[in-house]
This record gives sequence, C-alpha cells and structure tokens, in this order.
Amino acid sequence: MGCTVGQLLRSISGRELAEWQAFEELYGPIGVEARLDRTAAVIAQQIVNMIGRPKKPYSVEDFMPRWDARPLEGFEEEGGVDAGGAA
Repeated sequence: MGCTVGQLLRSISGRELAEWQAFEELYGPIGVEARLDRTAAVIAQQIVNMIGRPKKPYSVEDFMPRWDARPLEGFEEEGGVDAGGAA
C-alpha cells in the first residue's frame, strides 16, 4: 500500500483495515499490480503443459496462490521471523 502500518492506521480505522483484510483473504490482493500472480500462473501453466506434456493438462488455477490457505508457521503477526531467524 506504500506506507507503514502506523501511517495506514492514522488514515483509516482499525475496523476498516480488518474489513479490507477479510476481503483480501476471500478474493486475493486488491489492485491491478497485485494480480500479477495470475499472469505468472498463466505463464507457468503454458510452459509446464508445453514442455512437460502431462497426460492431463494443468489449469491456471493449479499455479495460483491459495489465499484461503493457512498462514506460514514461524512468522509473527508483525511480519518478522520468530527467534532463530532475522526479520
């Protein structure tokens, strides 16, 4: 979003931020530049289907991030890494 969490919270309420977070969890990233994941998925799908020649071709969705998946373990809420790694 181009700003820190502190800057963001000074411009919108915590409730609104939580609503946007819930929206992104359901529908994926907001904004055109954030949807480059789909472009990358199309490219990956085409390459694998052309070079690998699988019996059943892969779909674009096979290469899309799963926004509803569990968060990665070992990361704190602040976005840093737990003890044992650098933030």
